[in-house]
Amino acid sequence: MKKQLMAISFICSCIIMLLYNTGCKKQQYTSLTTTDVNIVDYLKRYPDQFSELVKILDRTNISPFLNAYGTYTIFAPTNSAIKLYLQKIGKNSTDDLDTATLKSLCRLHLIHDTVSTTSFTDGKLYAPTMYGQFLTTSVNDASVTIVNRQAAITQSNILTGNGFIHVIDHVLQPAQLTIAQMIEQDSKYAIFAQALKATGLYDTLNIANNPDTTRRWLTFLAESDAVLSQDTAHPVNSYADLVKRFNNTGNPKDPNDSLYIYMAYHILPGIKYVADIVSAPSHRTLAPLAVITTSLDVQRVLLNEATFNGILEKGIAIDRTNSDNSATNGAVHSLSGDIYVKVRTPVPVFWDVADQPEIRKLASIFRKQGKSQQFAYGTLSGVTWQNSAITCQYWCEASTTSNYFYWDDHFDFNMRTTSNQNNWIEFTTPLLVKGTYKVWVCYRVSTQGQYVQVSVDGNILSRIVNMCNSSTSGGYLPSKTATDDVLESQGFKRYSAAANSINYQVGQLAGVVTITSTDYHKLRMTCIKDYGSSGFGVSLDMVHFIPVSMDQQFPRFARDGSIIKRP
Repeated sequence: MKKQLMAISFICSCIIMLLYNTGCKKQQYTSLTTTDVNIVDYLKRYPDQFSELVKILDRTNISPFLNAYGTYTIFAPTNSAIKLYLQKIGKNSTDDLDTATLKSLCRLHLIHDTVSTTSFTDGKLYAPTMYGQFLTTSVNDASVTIVNRQAAITQSNILTGNGFIHVIDHVLQPAQLTIAQMIEQDSKYAIFAQALKATGLYDTLNIANNPDTTRRWLTFLAESDAVLSQDTAHPVNSYADLVKRFNNTGNPKDPNDSLYIYMAYHILPGIKYVADIVSAPSHRTLAPLAVITTSLDVQRVLLNEATFNGILEKGIAIDRTNSDNSATNGAVHSLSGDIYVKVRTPVPVFWDVADQPEIRKLASIFRKQGKSQQFAYGTLSGVTWQNSAITCQYWCEASTTSNYFYWDDHFDFNMRTTSNQNNWIEFTTPLLVKGTYKVWVCYRVSTQGQYVQVSVDGNILSRIVNMCNSSTSGGYLPSKTATDDVLESQGFKRYSAAANSINYQVGQLAGVVTITSTDYHKLRMTCIKDYGSSGFGVSLDMVHFIPVSMDQQFPRFARDGSIIKRP
């Protein structure tokens, strides 16, 4: 009995302590969260802020479905915001507006999805509004989120039973002009407006709700008259100057005319805001097989910055202050310089695969002898592989080793045919000019390795590359004494500056590829037969893309970074 009383006493004490702690503990609430009501009911709770918006929602018959369970986001203008809007358009009351106008206005403020501020980017939201246009968001110097360059969010992420409310201080207004009309009505683009009309591309950019779905949305990269005049090599001060520079057929409407191609090069398929442009390394244009490449320099978005034939060609920055402008059929951006299709001829690209941008930034590792580092899946922007559980490795060897890698460094990875290993690896190539190339894979033969099938942009090359020494000939050069011509005829070459007696630094022909557009491309290596390689079984040094009509045997590459040309 005594034990029972002690147990009861202990339990009661625990309950009392629990009640005491619960009563004294400060409750934690998510700011402005109320999941017990839906969006419209929440708005009705605060008539001093939202009575005008509720009135509009009721009149347009949007209230019933917006108050039903589902997934919605509303950018809710306050009473003050609606009053400012009415003053701007010269109306006294929302009663002075027809129902169709109000319904369109409401749909511009609604997204049929739950979109919190954590999903906002510097650019368009991922889901369109129910009006069919995208909203854009940005953050100003005061760290305030601005929507469509029109309204500031004063309260955000109010979570209701069926979605989010973001309170805004101005009514959002839909884009009213097509891309063509926006350019025509902005005096700073007078030369481009003339050029669009002369080439007929004005009509392409002047269709809202285009039945051709491939042209439903477009993006235009505009250059102002001031920008065109600042080109020191080819200053353009009038449309006549632009014609003089580009028009080569006498008919700017001819798709083969240089002026037509120049203007088409400024048009991208699809609606792309700045965040979309920078998210991909390149974008197609309406100029056939011509792309625009992109890169990010801190906060500057650069177009067409590339190292070509060993020379850095500086990119053209997007003028972000005057970009991300919405049209009824797309978006308009302003450029700080001139972009145009450059006439290039194919040149050899001797690609040091270990020279990845993230590795280059590691000053204490990159090309520092004796240093190495492993990289997890997803940490290298230009490299991806099949098994996210494994790592790849950068290794710069000491100058005393018996290996002869270019710059003493190499990129190592494992590839196997077994499911729990790694079956393929894919690299983003440097800029390749359209043309036909022989592709050479340059590596150090490993005691463990595999047969590799190489593909470029999904096109499988004709020859299998054998990187191992586990068979009779393996991945070695077929002969230490064979001439360069004999080796080339057998699909091999000496790519390294090592002595001819070294037969384990091998360049092996993977096949011939035709590159159809000047762009960055994808090279994939897939294991089709392995010899049980473990760890980092492949030591890849370089990949050479050499035009088929050019010398395939030289130059050669030394471990100190020097390049040896043909004697």
